[in-house]
Amino acid sequence: MLTYKFDTLKDAELAVGRLSEPSKMPSYAWSISAKRCNTGSKLAKVKGSVCYNCYALKGRYMFGNVQDALERRFNAWSSNREKWVDAMIYIMHNKKHIVDTKVFRWFDSGDIQGKDMLNDMNTVAWASPNVRFWLPTKEYKLVKDYDREVAPNLVIRVSAPNVDKGFTDVKGNFKYISTVYKKENLHMAMGSVCPASKQDNKCGSCRACWNDKVSEVSYIAH
Repeated sequence: MLTYKFDTLKDAELAVGRLSEPSKMPSYAWSISAKRCNTGSKLAKVKGSVCYNCYALKGRYMFGNVQDALERRFNAWSSNREKWVDAMIYIMHNKKHIVDTKVFRWFDSGDIQGKDMLNDMNTVAWASPNVRFWLPTKEYKLVKDYDREVAPNLVIRVSAPNVDKGFTDVKGNFKYISTVYKKENLHMAMGSVCPASKQDNKCGSCRACWNDKVSEVSYIAH
């Protein structure tokens, strides 16, 4: 039973720090600053890693108003997790575009902050079977050691740490993964290749990242 009741979407969205609207995505997302990434902040300093020259640590993401929005979302979660969960569930059932598209992304910027956050996102997914959730992450140990049943509509897609290396650098048997290859090395890709580069850098009709039948998605390095 939900503890917090919401009468309007406006109130629910305020309780989660509002949603993000990545232009590539078919639907909304929820994100925090990439500066808060645990593993990603280390990889960002390693040349050849997928986080090196991270898109979420430059350009418009560094504008003051964008950073403020990212921090607002993190603070909304950390200050009242129970309210955040209930608000997210309300949004998933009542925001028309999410209801219509039936997809939602966690983290177009940032990453899981620990088991508590993963638990909360998993709870939202269990309570929102009408929506498919995609959670990209580089928190390998957290996902490997996670001891709760994951909602069937939540795809936790673990990202390979280095360009052109697949999953050779990570220990763990993950159900869903993503890899990054330079264009000239796409022949090495084992997964479903992201079509965004051929369609105005947008997902279009592709939903491979959310698809629980697609074990690996391969992206083209920028």
